[in-house]
Formats: sequence, C-alpha cells, structure tokens
Amino acid sequence: MENKKKETIGLLVTMKAKVGKAQDVKDFLFSGLPLVLEEPETISWFAFQIDDNTFGIYDTFEVEAGRKAHLKGQAAKALITHADNLLENFDANVNIEFVNVIASNHKHGTQNKGLLVMMNAKTGKSEALEQFLKTGKQLVTDEPETLSWYALKLDDTTYAIFDTFTENSGRDAHLSGKVAAALLENAPVLLNDFKTTAIQNIDILAYK
Repeated sequence: MENKKKETIGLLVTMKAKVGKAQDVKDFLFSGLPLVLEEPETISWFAFQIDDNTFGIYDTFEVEAGRKAHLKGQAAKALITHADNLLENFDANVNIEFVNVIASNHKHGTQNKGLLVMMNAKTGKSEALEQFLKTGKQLVTDEPETLSWYALKLDDTTYAIFDTFTENSGRDAHLSGKVAAALLENAPVLLNDFKTTAIQNIDILAYK
C-alpha cells in the first residue's frame, strides 16, 4: 500500500467477543470493509484478531474532520448497534481510543499478519521515546517484508507500534531485526515494566 495523504491521527479500538460470538464478531468486522471503502477520508483501516476472543480495529486519517466523519459513518454506527449483542462490556468511551500517528512507513503487499505492541513511557521519558520511535521509521525501510509500520501516541505516557506482514516469516524477520533489537535495548531506560509479552501477534482480517 502507498498512501498519498499524510496520516496524522487515528483510532485504536479493542473489543472482546461474548462467549460463543467470536465468529459473529469476525463476520461483523469483514462486513465493515465495504463501508469504510466508501469513506474517502479514512486513509487506512485494519480489522484484526489478537486471540480467540479479542479483536480490534485500527484506522488513520489526515485531519480531524475525517476522523469525525468516520465516527459518524455507517461502520461506526454498526459497531455501536451490534455491541450489546456481540461484545463483552463494550464502552465506546473506553474501547475507542484516539491516537496520534508519530511516524509511519508503507510498502506494497498483501497484509495477513501483524504485531501490536503497547508501551508506557517512564516519567520524563515521553519525548525521548517519541524520538526513538521516529528513528524506527527509517530502520523498517530496510525490511522488505514489513509492509505497514506505525508508531502511535495514545496519551502523554502511552504509546504503541502497529505493523503488518504477508507471512509469519516476515514477522519473524522483523522481530529479529534492528527495530525490535533497539526496542529491547532501550526498554529499561525508556519504558515502565516492559515485557516481551507486550508484543502481541495479530492476524489481519481485512484492511483498506
């Protein structure tokens, strides 16, 4: 993929399926793709699965007007409409998180696999963490199998990395590469209680 618009802001949504509803949630997420394809201001949109019952949506926009239009659009309305039936304790004010895109890097390819990494900056280290994440954009340029890579800011101390690959081999190569090595090396200085379990493998279900 190659975005001509600048991705500056986004949304990160996590949701847990009710017992016996995982396939219904997956089907619902697939049904969202045609809706977001009709949203010109939604630049990127990913539906993904973290584990058997946990799912997510990550999408990006160039300007706030595009994000607001998406939140008022058919995809968002469908999520709210079906939440009570499909999702466990879903609260739009909690589960839909507004994010800033610190940096992104894109290449062409089919996106099937991914990683979601959540991080909390140590006190006084947020600016240093942001600078570190910006350097990651250049490092993943040299990773041909890393297709989409995003560094995100959720709040003053909470950050994330979201990236995609075609196959497990590409994901494994990234986890053995310079970005992952640098993250683990700098984690004791920059991050609060960072553990490798924060690096979550995800499956990309659908994307724009």
